[in-house]
Amino acid sequence: MTNKHRMKKNYNWAKATLVMGCMLGLGWLATPVMARDMDVRLMDEDTTIMVVAEVQPEFNGNLNQWIGENVQYPEEAYANQIDGRVFVTFVIEKDGAVSHVRVVRSAHPLLDAEALRVISGMPKWKPAMSGGKAVRFEKTLPITFKYTPQETELTFEQYLKNLEEEQEMLKKGEKMSLEDMARRVNAFKEQLGDDATLRKLLLEKSQTIKGEIDSTVKAQTKVLKLKKNDVKELTKIYEDEINTKIQLIESLGTDQFISHFVESELEMRKIEMDKMLKIKDLLKDRFKLYFENYILQQ
Repeated sequence: MTNKHRMKKNYNWAKATLVMGCMLGLGWLATPVMARDMDVRLMDEDTTIMVVAEVQPEFNGNLNQWIGENVQYPEEAYANQIDGRVFVTFVIEKDGAVSHVRVVRSAHPLLDAEALRVISGMPKWKPAMSGGKAVRFEKTLPITFKYTPQETELTFEQYLKNLEEEQEMLKKGEKMSLEDMARRVNAFKEQLGDDATLRKLLLEKSQTIKGEIDSTVKAQTKVLKLKKNDVKELTKIYEDEINTKIQLIESLGTDQFISHFVESELEMRKIEMDKMLKIKDLLKDRFKLYFENYILQQ
C-alpha cells in the first residue's frame, strides 16, 4: 500500500508534551544563592522562599498526566506551526497552593500564555518541608509544545481515486531515478546489513503470509458474508499474489540482491495492484466493507 492508504485517525488538536527535569530542582533560574544545612532564604523570615528543602514538594497525582490532559495547543499557534519550550517558575505555598507564576524563558507569546494558564490552574501540592514545618518553595518546569500535522481519515471515494491514479502511473512504467534508487539501496543496507539478510527476510515473510491465507480468508468470510465460490476465488487471488512475489524474489538471485530488489519494486507494486483490482471486481458493492475493515486498518 502507498502511504496515502495508511493514514490513521488523529485528534483535532495536537498533543503538548511535558519534559520534566530533575525533581530536585531542574531549571532553577533564580539568582544563585549559597545553601547551608538545607536552609536557603531569599528574603526575610516572614516571606522565605526555599529553593532547597529537606522534603521536596510533591504533586498529588501524576504531574505529567495532569499537564498533558490540561494543556491545549493555542489554535493560532497551531495554525501557524509555532512550537517551542516554555520555562515557567512558580511558588508552592505552605498550604500547597501555587502562586507567583511567571515565564522565565519564553518560546512565543501564545505558548507562554497557555503555559501560564495551565500552571496557574494547578491543584494544591503537598508542600515542601524543612525542620518539620511546611515552607514556601520555588520550582521551575519546562512545557514543550510540539507541532504535529493533523492526519485526515482516508475516505472510500478518495481511495478509489488513488487506486485509479496509481494504476495509470504503473501502466506508464515510470522507474525511480538513479539517485533515488541509490538512496533506497543504502537505506536497506543500513537497516538490514547485507543482501543475504534482506533476501532471507522477504522469503520468510512471504512464506508466513502464505501460511496464513486460509485463516485470513476465513475471518474475512464472516465479515464480508462470502459465498462458497467467493471464498475459493478470494483464496486463489491471495495465493496467486504471494506465489508471484516469491517467484520474483527468487529470480533476483543472491548477488547484489538489494540493488535488484529495488529495481523490481515497480513490478512488486504491479502484483499488489493486480490483487486489489481482482478483489474489487469480486466483491463489487462489498468492496467498501473490505476497505473499511481491512485496508484502513493496515
